Amino acid sequence: MNLAERLVETAGHFGPVLATVDGFDVIDCGPCGFRHIDPLFSDEELKKFYDGEFYEKERPDYFTRAEGDKEWWMLRYHHYYELLEAHAPTSNNSRRRILDIGSGPGYFLEAGRNRGWDVLGFEPSRIAAEYTAGRGIAVVNDFFSAGKAEGRGLFDAISMNLVLEHLRDPIALVEEAKSMLAPGGLLFVSSPNDFNPLQMVLWKKMGFAPWWVVPKHHLNYFDGASAKRFFTAHGLKTLHQETSYPLENFLLAGRNYVGNDAVGRECHAERKAFEIALFAHDKAQIKALAASWSAQGIGREFIILGQKP
Repeated sequence: MNLAERLVETAGHFGPVLATVDGFDVIDCGPCGFRHIDPLFSDEELKKFYDGEFYEKERPDYFTRAEGDKEWWMLRYHHYYELLEAHAPTSNNSRRRILDIGSGPGYFLEAGRNRGWDVLGFEPSRIAAEYTAGRGIAVVNDFFSAGKAEGRGLFDAISMNLVLEHLRDPIALVEEAKSMLAPGGLLFVSSPNDFNPLQMVLWKKMGFAPWWVVPKHHLNYFDGASAKRFFTAHGLKTLHQETSYPLENFLLAGRNYVGNDAVGRECHAERKAFEIALFAHDKAQIKALAASWSAQGIGREFIILGQKP
């Protein structure tokens, strides 16, 4: 029996096994409506990991690299705010308000503040929260919940950039986030576009292992299609979808960055240069590419914008 023929049923989760890495199965879970690992980590294990271990042990050079990438991140983030501003309501004709869940180093919040938004972040890592607060950006050092955000009012938009893949219970988080949105408010999500067609060619036809499956870091494995179904199932109208540069192009061209940080940084630098040039000189072209990649199901991350009724 191959993996795709094996079924797992445990604690309310049920579905075929798509891959097994480091003793964890990735199942296409029917009750949840998306792919996730089995078994899941406990809340205590996740809190320990993201409160300190992630930046201290797993990514000790994260902030140095983030600063080096800041120009590129800010171009992407201003593009995201353009999408938000095309649809976001305003609260009593005042400045728009955004809550960023899992705000990391705070660059997304910084971009919003520079555009005139009132911004607030929730970030579980003490190190990342201090890095953000040190630049005068409002951030709460905690895991987000509606209860912890009580008294802060409703928001015109809530963002989750590269967060959904890390959550034990993304369903509960999205429902709590919706409760903090004003009527007509927007939920903006970016997340890895996993099990996409280019990855599947490399895995199934060219001998690569499923390198994107990293159970210690990613619990959930969405793609653009499952994200849209997820939004619909939880009462959000999808307004826009796109994907980012398909990094798997490098692997298909023989640039094997898997497990090779030096090659990975070279490929990342080339991807950045490509996007920075187009954002600076032909923004319409990169938007068209992002839409085309999304339509084909390829691209390393998907972006989805949904609206609360």
